[in-house]
Amino acid sequence: MLSIDELIREVSSIKVDSDQLSTMIASAGTSLSSQSNTLAGLVRGSRTGQDAVMALSVAARSMSNAAASMKTLSRTCDQCVANLSK
Repeated sequence: MLSIDELIREVSSIKVDSDQLSTMIASAGTSLSSQSNTLAGLVRGSRTGQDAVMALSVAARSMSNAAASMKTLSRTCDQCVANLSK
């Protein structure tokens, strides 16, 4: 069984990882969104091209949601460490 200090270290490690993942995912989502906009200008009039743009837009939104979830996890880790430290 883990001691309180060990548990705090593990939760803190999860927080750091979730912060890093949030940043990476948000950056990738922004890049994907930008690429989607560029592609949209190139494929006007093409049904399959527009379908690809729509798929990219959905993926970019999903990545934005994932980044937000990682930020929520980070805040939850902060709360957990604060509670464990009492």
